[in-house]
Formats: sequence, structure tokens, C-alpha cells
Amino acid sequence: MTGTLSEALTRACEALSKAGVPEPKSEAEFILMRLLGVKRHALFMDGRRELSPDEVSALGTALKRRIKREPPQYIFGEAEFRGLALKVTSDVLIPRPETELLAGEAVKLGRELDPALAVIDLCTGSGCIAVSVASEVPGPLVYATDISEKALQVARENAERAGVSERVRSLSGDLFAPLPGELKGRAGIIVSNPPYIPEGDLQSLDPEVRDFEPRGALAGGEDGLSFIRRIVSGAPLFLAPGGWLLVEMGYGQSGEVRRMAEADGRYDHIEIIKDYGKIERILKARRKG
Repeated sequence: MTGTLSEALTRACEALSKAGVPEPKSEAEFILMRLLGVKRHALFMDGRRELSPDEVSALGTALKRRIKREPPQYIFGEAEFRGLALKVTSDVLIPRPETELLAGEAVKLGRELDPALAVIDLCTGSGCIAVSVASEVPGPLVYATDISEKALQVARENAERAGVSERVRSLSGDLFAPLPGELKGRAGIIVSNPPYIPEGDLQSLDPEVRDFEPRGALAGGEDGLSFIRRIVSGAPLFLAPGGWLLVEMGYGQSGEVRRMAEADGRYDHIEIIKDYGKIERILKARRKG
């Protein structure tokens, strides 16, 4: 692929379209914007600019990866989240808008939190929630747990990038297991975006998700609720009286998740928050006290 920027954009769009990549024009524009470090308008204002051999080579490499349906966030190693430029690798989920909403709820509650209380982020992955809370809420320590040590390495780097590494403590282990005993009853917020895809639904996911994102961060057991059950039942041990639990869930799961929280008996002010697509997405429940 040689020639001008305008020609490269046209050919990239054609290649992506032929491969069945959704929204090929937008994808081609995004790839060229990232490779060249320019805004969208420059793709058209500077359309006659000749690409250098290095630019042509980099574009070809990126297109080959995207044609195989690798997500652009993995290709470029970065994702935007609540104004942060986060590192992402194939060891972590790519942060999504609904998780930005979850983090926003945690930030909102965190700003009213006694700074002596902690925030716990379970299944932290890239650390997007933990780092956002630490960046936007002064005071509380944030404990971030994940069973994947490789994911925690990414989370630690993102805390460093955001300048909050002193306030985010990354712990390797399964859900609550690595948390120190002195945290029991001392968390003002427990927040989690756990695996919640039913095992039988994994193969029907878009190839960008099914073939590239870490299965362990997606699969939530036969009905998708195995992690959520453990979180709902385990959170009250660590929550302070009046502390909040926030959990992201999948489509069609809200009824059962609400029933879980109600049946537990240790929560009040139970509600379900809808995402931007009007899907019931987040459980919000307060520890009685």
C-alpha cells in the first residue's frame, strides 16, 4: 500500500470492508489517526501528503491484525477510560462504556466516603475502576484484587501512569481471599466488574471478544452468575455498616441478582442501574447498619 494519505485511507477502508470488519470507514480513520498521531480532520485536510515507507509498513501491519479481528485497543496497547489513557494487553479486558458508568457510581459514592474507610475493587483487570477512583476521589486507599498476576501487572502500570500508585494496593488472589483481615468491616465501597458471560454464550460473542479477550475474565459459569453470587454473599464481611456494593452484570441477569441481594438479608437500598443502552447493568446495594 503506497501513495498519499487519501489513497491509503481508501484502500484501508476497502480492505477492512472486504474482511467484514464492522464500520470499516471509521475503523480505517481511527487506525490512521493513531498511527500518524493526528486528528480526524487532518486525514482530509492533508490528504495529498505522501506516506513514508515506515508509515506504509506500520499501516500494513495494523491492518493485517485488524483484519483478523484483533481489537484496535490491543493493536495500539491503549484504551481511553474516564479521561485516562490506560495500557491494555491481551491479559485484560478492554474497558467498556458500561464499566465507565460503574466507575462513575463508585466515584460519586466515594466523594461522600469517610476517608478512613477503604475502597475494594474485585476482578480489577486493567485497574480501570481502581485507578479512576483513586484519581478522582481524594483520601481512601483502594485495594484491587485479581486472580491473574499478569492482569495485576497491567493494573500497577496504569496506577503508575495516573500518579496514584501510592493509593492503589494490588493484591493477587481470588476475589476477597488476598485482602488483609484488618479490612473486614472497613470498606466503604466494594465495586466489581466480574466475569458474567454464561459458558454457553461464549462462542456466540463477536470475534474481537471471543478470540482475543481473556476467557477467564469473561466466563461466569453455567448461568454467568457464579462470581456475582460469591461477591454478593462475601461483601458484607468487608463492608462497613452503610457501605455500598456495586456490581456490573450482563443482559437479563438483573432479576436474579436483585433476588440474591434481597435474600441475603444484610442489604437495604437495593436498586438496579441501567446503562446507556437502557439495559439493567449495575447492582447497587447498601450494607445494613
